[in-house]
Order: sequence, then C-alpha cells, then structure tokens
Amino acid sequence: MSDNQNNRFIIPITGLTCASCVSRLERSLTKRDAVESVSVNLALANADIRLKDKADAVNLPEWVKASGFDTETMSATFSVQNVTCASCTARIEKVLLKLPGVQSANANLATSTLKVTWVNGLIQKSDIVAKLAQINYPVVDDNQEQSAAESSRAKPLAREAVMGAALSLPMVIAMIGELAGLGWMLPALVQFLLTLPVQFIIGRRFYVGAYHSLKNGSANMDVLVALGTTTAFFYSLYLWLFTPSMHLYFEAAAVVITLVVVGKWLEERAKYITGNAIRKLMQLQPSNASKWEEGELVKTPITDLKVKDEIQVTPGETIPADGVIVKGATTIDESMLTGESVPVSKIKGETVLAGTQNGNGSIRVRLEATSENFRLKQIVDLVNDAQMKKPEIQKTVDKIAAVFVPIVIGIAALTLLSQWWFNSFDVALMAAVSVLVIACPCALGLATPTAIMASSGVGARVGVLIRDIDQLQLLAGTKAIVFDKTGTLTQGQPKVTYKHTPRHAESELRYVKSIAQNSQHPLAHAITEHLADLESHSNHFEFENISGQGVIAHFNDDRYLFGNEKLLSAHQVVIKEEDRPSKDTAASVVWVSKNQQLIARFDIEDSPRDDAKQTIDQLHQRGIKTWMLSGDNNAAATSIATQLGIDNAIGELMPEHKAQAINQLIKSHGKVVMVGDGINDAPALAAASASIAMGTGTDVAMDTAGITLMQPKLGLIVAAIDIAVKTQHKIKQNLFWAFIYNCIGIPLAAFGLLSPIVAGAAMAFSSVSVVLSSILLLSWTPKSITQQEPQK
Repeated sequence: MSDNQNNRFIIPITGLTCASCVSRLERSLTKRDAVESVSVNLALANADIRLKDKADAVNLPEWVKASGFDTETMSATFSVQNVTCASCTARIEKVLLKLPGVQSANANLATSTLKVTWVNGLIQKSDIVAKLAQINYPVVDDNQEQSAAESSRAKPLAREAVMGAALSLPMVIAMIGELAGLGWMLPALVQFLLTLPVQFIIGRRFYVGAYHSLKNGSANMDVLVALGTTTAFFYSLYLWLFTPSMHLYFEAAAVVITLVVVGKWLEERAKYITGNAIRKLMQLQPSNASKWEEGELVKTPITDLKVKDEIQVTPGETIPADGVIVKGATTIDESMLTGESVPVSKIKGETVLAGTQNGNGSIRVRLEATSENFRLKQIVDLVNDAQMKKPEIQKTVDKIAAVFVPIVIGIAALTLLSQWWFNSFDVALMAAVSVLVIACPCALGLATPTAIMASSGVGARVGVLIRDIDQLQLLAGTKAIVFDKTGTLTQGQPKVTYKHTPRHAESELRYVKSIAQNSQHPLAHAITEHLADLESHSNHFEFENISGQGVIAHFNDDRYLFGNEKLLSAHQVVIKEEDRPSKDTAASVVWVSKNQQLIARFDIEDSPRDDAKQTIDQLHQRGIKTWMLSGDNNAAATSIATQLGIDNAIGELMPEHKAQAINQLIKSHGKVVMVGDGINDAPALAAASASIAMGTGTDVAMDTAGITLMQPKLGLIVAAIDIAVKTQHKIKQNLFWAFIYNCIGIPLAAFGLLSPIVAGAAMAFSSVSVVLSSILLLSWTPKSITQQEPQK
C-alpha cells in the first residue's frame, strides 16, 4: 500500500532468507539519495520504504534488484469500454505505463481488453481502474460476463444506428431528388432539426471521446469524426443564418455520423463472432455438480468443490470437473477440448475433464483439481493470454497509429488551404471534412488482433493450443523441426522384449521391480509391467536421480545402479561382452547393477506412432528438414529414424546436450522448432526458436512450449504449421487493405474527388471489411487435418 502524504510504500520482496539479507537490503536502499528511510521485515518478507519524492517510486524495483533481491509482480486482465481505434489502445498503454510500478500494459482493440502487470505495493489494482475511468475507459465490472459486456457495447450502437438512419434518410432522399433536378431540397429549418439530434445526441460519444483524448495529449478517431462533422454542421448553420446560400451541408454531418455508428455496430458484431470459439470453450463447464455427501447427492457450485470430493455424472451430462473415475464406465466426447471427433472409452481409474460430454454411462468421479486448475480453465487462460500479446508486426503498426491522427489533421489543414487557393471556400471545406472522415486508424488497429483471435479459435477447434503468438511467425518460417523420440515419435508405451539376468541373479529382480516402481520414466514403467508377477521388495530405498542417466538406489549397505550404460560406466561397473545385446539391436537398454556387479539387462522397444511416418513425409513435402534428438542409445535412435524417414538422428544425449544441439542447429538452419513431451525436453524446448509440446506430456513441457497439441497426434504439428502460415498471410492481407485504403482514400479526398458522405461510408466499410476478412478464417480447416490418416 502507499500513503500519498508521506510517500510511503510497503513492497513485498522475494529472496529474503536471513537477517543478513535484511541488513544488506536496508544498507543498499539507504544509500540512495531519494530514500528517506527503510525498514525490512524478514517474517513478512516486505520492505517499508519512505521516499523524499513520490516520483522516485518508479525506480524502486530497479534499486531492489541492484541489491540482489526482487519485487513481486501481479497481473490482471480488464474489459474496458470506449476503445474505438488503434489510437485508443496506444493512449491507454502510454498513460498506464507512466504510473509508478506498472511494468507492462497491452491493450487489444479487437476484444476491448487490457492486460496490465505491475509491482505489488507500488500501485494497486484499484488505482489502475480509477486511472482508466479518469481517461474515459471505464472497466466493466469483474462480475459481469464478457459476452454481456460485448452485448452492452453492441446494443446502444444498434439503437443509435437505427435512430440516425431514420433522421438522415429524408435528407438523403431529398439530396438524390435535388441532384436529379426534381427540386426536392428540404427547408433549411427541417434539415437543421433533423441533424441536431444526430450531431449532439448520437454524436455525443465522439465528442466525449475526443475531449478525453485531447485532454490526455493525444488524438484518436473520435477527434477526426467530431472535428469533421462539427465543421460541416456549424458551417451549414452559418450559411443558413447569415448568407443567402441555399447550398447547406447538414445532411453530410448527419449521414457521416450515422454511417460511422453503423460501421462501429457491424464491427462489434464481427468482433463478437471472431471470439466465438474461445467463448464457447468458456461456456462448456456447468456451474453446478452433484456431490456425494453422506450417501446423498447434493447440488453444489463448482467453485465450492475441493480436491478428493466425489461427484456423480449421469448419462448425457457435461462433465463438471477434472477427476478420476472411481466407479462405472462410459464413453466421453472430448472433441470440444481436443478436436478428436471419436468418443473415448473411459473406465475406472481413468481421467475425465471438465467441459467434455458424458455418453451413456453413469460414473462416479473423484476430483483431482479445483475449478481454478481445471484443464479447461488453463486452456482458456492460455489462449486469452496469447490473444493479448502483440507480435512484432503489431508493435510497428502501433507506432504508425500513434502519429496517424495528427498527420491526418495536418493533411486536412493543407487540403483546406490549397483547395481554397484554387476553388471556393465551400469546396475547400468539404474536401478537408472528407479527409478527416475517410481516414481510419481502426482498420490498422484491427488487422492483427482479429486475425490472431480467429487463428486461436481455429487452433482450439482442431486441437492446437497456441500459447505464444510470436511463435506463430517463427513456426511459419521454419526450415528445420527437431523431435524427441520416446513419447513424441513413439507411442510412449514401451515393452520389454528381452530380459537378461547373468549369474543366476533372478532373486534380485524383486529389488529391481521395487526400484522401477519408484521411477516415473516410461522405460521403468515397462520393467514394472514385465515383472508384474513378482512380489516387489517392500523395504524403503533412498533414491538419487542422475539426469539423463538413471537412478542410484541405496538399501542398507547395498547400492543399486538403474539406468543406461553411461550410469554404470561412471561408477566403474564393467559390462562383459557376453552380457551385451547384439550390436544391431533397435532396443533401448536398461542396465541394473548391485555393488559393482551386473544383475539384469532389459531390452525395451517402443513402436512409432501410427501417424509418425505420414507426418514426416508431409513435413518433407513442405521443404522442412527433420531431426531426432534422443537420450536413447544410437542404435535405437537410428532404427526409429530409418523407419520414419527422418533426415538426421543423434542418440545418447543428456538434456543439456539437446539444448546445445538446438543452438547449433539454429546457427546453421535459422529458425528451428522443437517437439517434445517430457521434463528432459524442457531445456531444448526453451532453447528452440519455437516449441511444440504433446498435450499428453508433462506440465513442465507444456508450460515451456509455445504451442501444445491437445491430442497425441503428430499430424497436428503440420496443422499448427498450416495455421501459422495462414495467420501470417491473413495479417499481411488485412494490413495491406488497411494501408492501401488510407493511402488511396486520403489523397482522393484531399483532391476533392470524394464527398463527405462517400468518405464516411468508406471509413465505416474499411474497419468492417478487415474484421470480416478475419472472420473468413474461422471457417477454414487445415488440409492436413482431413488428409492425415493413420497408417497401418
């Protein structure tokens, strides 16, 4: 919290571990001239700081970091009103970034949403909300549904469009009749009375927006509309009252406002459609569940459910929560989350997800997560976050939009002066008004975010979760894709094909089974399954994990090594030739030793995924080189690579070696994509230009990757590439039309070749056309989805 009177800030600090940390931070901050006093509390992990000048609060995070500690950040997404053009988003970001503690602010014109990250303690969420209200971008109530907020923006626009059309239509009809020589011109008083409510009631939104925009030192679309139509209105009023001229321009002011409002209404409707895919996801989860309490079913809100609670799901019902089936069997339609059209059979012990559709079975489910951690909620949050991010091309457009309106006003002023030099003042003024009303920063601002929203929706529909929008551009231009082997290219369900126990060590296998049971590696699971008939050793082992090699297990004075040959070699365990598999084996080998003596060897094979070969072929057709990096032995890696037609394969790699290999490939191939599924893939996923995680993999891999496949289908990699290419094409197409529209329209208006009415119609159409262009993307399905068929 902050105290404005004494410039006091209480900031949470991370990294405080002991009293010496407290002393170090206090000494470091006290040395700053701007700091009046510092008191650091170790128990509360915060610093109570008084500054001589509150303006220096913006430097506090940097000063704390220089001391060897860090501040705590918070983020929130707001739905805001009155966001009309790219200049609005630029102004919101500019104003918020001036607030002490605000680290980032990203406004999205297409969704009228804003994501803000700030330093906890320097500023509060309420301060941000208050600032937004002050600059005329009030935040929609947190409890109000997003769809309701969107509806609330569209309905007033629809009413105003109808009212404006009703008042403007008589003047338009009369103008057409006058041009046809029929003498239908309405009396000046009637024109004035028809235009007055359009100008100052329907047009009020433009005056309010323009006032707040200019007040904060910027200019937006509202300024252009207000300036242009006001000029036409008051010039007509002057002509009517003080000159004998009968040539008035009231209809120009009324029709331009009406057309712009109609355009904004169509734009809101179109933007609503682009967000439908994600909105449908959000609406999948029911609000209540039937919870078991003392043998009775009680209707309970989802938010009140806790982990380990048990619920009942009846046939045809939507699964309300993530959990594990404890009783019953059924089929589940998971297409809404994974894109998989075929219902999946589920029995006791298997996982079900919130938002999926139960089939004809009744099941009892034990919750494994709270509502905030359901997979559905995570997907929606990730997609929403992705839509809030700005790709590099949008940042460039934002810079253009920031100076767009002032430049247009300057062009309008030059048009007025130059046209007045050669023509009458009437002609010059109408040309200037046309320049003002035809210029459209909205189209520039909508081009990128609407395309991103649409592509996110397409991805969610087919099972490709786009977490990082920047990676779409990288994915679209990649020339090399690197795969992990186990669980990515292969089924991830390895089987023991041969067991070798030298020197009659069969009695040791129950110890081996116990060790395997305590490992999460798929190969260990295969050994556990193979030794299922044996009773495992029940005594407690002490385990030490060796990354990329295996585990060391201690029991009493015995030491067991369980892993690959590197692990045994590092501990001087000698493997005799008679104990080795044949040199051309394609199996992965797990060795087990006890006190320097080999006691078992397991040859394990994992078959490729059904669609792996076809996916590799499709990548090659797109001119993409394929690599495989594996921790497995070279023979096993080479065998899989040969079967699938992969260009290059490297085995026996540690996790850090995979990351190093990625860095080398980036130097030689440029943009490189990594596909993986395990914890050991996380360093390589992070090192790659773009990264794809299998949705059936670990949370660490999914958190690291920019794109996640919601099904274990490699064909979705090709779909992700197709989506990336299509999105880049759509963004460039939208920006081309937005720029070409302004580049052609503004000069035509400046040369007096467009009337204000035609200019207003063109302005309204430009924004709508860009959004409609993005909407067309929603109906598109990547060809690779329909072409990908499992190969038998």
